[in-house]
Amino acid sequence: MKKLMVYTSFLALTLFLSGLPAYAGNIYHFNDKDGVSTLSKTLPPYAAQQGYEILDDKTLLVIKRVLSRKETIEQHKTNQVIAQQQQQEQLLKQQKSRLQKEQATDDKNFLDIYPSVEDIIRARDRHQAYIDKQIEDTTIQKSVHQQTLHKLQQTAAEKEFSGQNISNTLTQRIENIQKDIINNQLHFEKLQQEQTVTRKQYANDIARLKALLAISYNESLPLNHAQN
Repeated sequence: MKKLMVYTSFLALTLFLSGLPAYAGNIYHFNDKDGVSTLSKTLPPYAAQQGYEILDDKTLLVIKRVLSRKETIEQHKTNQVIAQQQQQEQLLKQQKSRLQKEQATDDKNFLDIYPSVEDIIRARDRHQAYIDKQIEDTTIQKSVHQQTLHKLQQTAAEKEFSGQNISNTLTQRIENIQKDIINNQLHFEKLQQEQTVTRKQYANDIARLKALLAISYNESLPLNHAQN
């Protein structure tokens, strides 16, 4: 039965083509209103909306496929998504390239500042010595402020015990020294934080410098020597 249907379809197509003049040109292939596959020299309006194929009248090869309205809209949406993805990929490539160039410039400047590990160690030691000196000075100043406050408070207590009035000047001095002690403590804590951050930063910088120097050394070696 299946062979008979194929033969009938082929026969119908042959008869259809034999009825066309030699100059017929392209043939339209579409489904009619009943969903039946149809070949025609003309294209009905409804077929133009649902999509169709244009065949060569001699070889019956598909020359062009015209999408339906729905397929056209979906294809347009797909093209938009693809275009957005391509644009994002291009932006990411540009950003990556920019970051690589910035990193290369930063690495070069870093190597200009610290040509060797010994240079960065000396810079670290100088920086730490500077912070240590500030911490030492702040500690001494804190001790002096506390001693001064103790004396002022003792003077105020003696005056109050003897029935004398505590002058505004003495009260103001006590308040000022208390503020100085608070500020001194805040500065001391800030210096301690800076000391911790500085140690970590220089440790990272030393590791980074060693890595850059290793890369620079490997790149300067001859190819066969580097492979060995």
